[in-house]
Amino acid sequence: MHRAVLASVLDPTITIDSWGLILQASDSVQGTFGWTPDELVGKNINVLMPEPHRELHDQYLANYRRTGVTHILNRTREFSVRRKDGVLIDCELSVSRTDLDGGRSAVFTGAFREVTARKQVEQALRLSERRFRAIFDGSFQYVGLLEPDGKLIEVNRAALDAAGIHREDVLGKPFWETHWWSLDPSSSARCKDAVQRAAAGEFVRFETTARGKNDAVLSIDFSLTPVADDTGRVVMLIPEGRDTTELKRAQRAETQMLRALATIGESAAVLAHEIKNPITAINVALRAVADQLGQDHRVILEDLSSRMMRLERMLRRTLSFAKPVEMRFETVDLADTINSSVRLLRPMIVAAGVDVRLARDEGQARLQGDRALLEEVVTNLIANAVEALEEHRPDKARGVVDIRLEHLERGAMRIVVDDNGPGVPEKLQRTLFQPYVTTKTRGTGLGLAFCKKVIEEHHGSILLGKSPSGGASFTIVLPGVQPRL
Repeated sequence: MHRAVLASVLDPTITIDSWGLILQASDSVQGTFGWTPDELVGKNINVLMPEPHRELHDQYLANYRRTGVTHILNRTREFSVRRKDGVLIDCELSVSRTDLDGGRSAVFTGAFREVTARKQVEQALRLSERRFRAIFDGSFQYVGLLEPDGKLIEVNRAALDAAGIHREDVLGKPFWETHWWSLDPSSSARCKDAVQRAAAGEFVRFETTARGKNDAVLSIDFSLTPVADDTGRVVMLIPEGRDTTELKRAQRAETQMLRALATIGESAAVLAHEIKNPITAINVALRAVADQLGQDHRVILEDLSSRMMRLERMLRRTLSFAKPVEMRFETVDLADTINSSVRLLRPMIVAAGVDVRLARDEGQARLQGDRALLEEVVTNLIANAVEALEEHRPDKARGVVDIRLEHLERGAMRIVVDDNGPGVPEKLQRTLFQPYVTTKTRGTGLGLAFCKKVIEEHHGSILLGKSPSGGASFTIVLPGVQPRL
């Protein structure tokens, strides 16, 4: 009967005497420890122990025989057990004592239960929880976890810090009754309605306001995501809040600035239009008077007339720049466009004694764009380079403008205009594309601003750099396919 019991128990069971010798072992020891029962019988129990307990176990038993004091009987404790192959496994051990011969001798029965797999699972869960907490609390967005009925069961550090509260202040409460939704009753009611909709499986998102730290009002992009199990039943809700307070403030400031600029622009356009006609009339009158005067007075009036003409050109360009760019898209051959600009500027180029050279990749250089506007941009860049070389000729060298036309990926094109002039002063490089910024003595400061406007309307880019010779370099990149608007 006793042997039958040992053969049937699932957990390894071993009986030892007070000296630690194994008297009996259940059949289940073989599956767990790798020893057969017969191999274990007669061996010291310390054969199952790793160091340092293996060497000290006989001393433990001697102390028990002498004092009768032990802390292991009738308790369950965890130990590492050494298998026959030397591998350590984790086991729970319960030890009981049975007295024999009227108490003159005793045997001890230990029941082992391997918990290695359970310990691994527990360790994996702890690691997973640490990872979850690191991600959860590391997010700058406000994130929580809700029961389907809306009870808050977890919240991240960012949400708590934004409100200036502690986790225990809100956990276990209905979400709509927490600090964040306490600005007004309508805010709380909207949150409660959102929770009910999300619990029914709906993704909910809306913009709202929340109560922050020191009663600050936060603008929040809020969402509730339902999480369902394999059967489709909603088991959890994930509330997320993205703080858009600064973004909203910036948008309001930008809107106010744009409105102010639009008002200024409209006023400037009206003023420029009103001034242009009198200037034209004054200019005509000055030239008529100059014809009636002597040479000395005529020079003065012609200089004044030229200044008035420059002012008129600036006003005309201002009016043009203030108007929206009207795009007429067609197939544009960029090589033809560049050659057309060079032909247009030929008298100016010859007079300045500048060489203009065009290098291009093989193949067609065609894309969709407004030919007239792109030609005006290229003409402006070449003219700027020629004028810069005319005013500041390179030492002992002829002025050169190199134009390169290159193919990029997906049909995009790049136009580079380099010169060997003095380049753009560093103090002007950041503002060169802004209106009324110029490096020329006779410039209006609107040409490059207009170029940037046209290129950006083509969804391209224009950048200022330094040419290989140290002069100015302007690079235009135009996409091959214009987005549909």
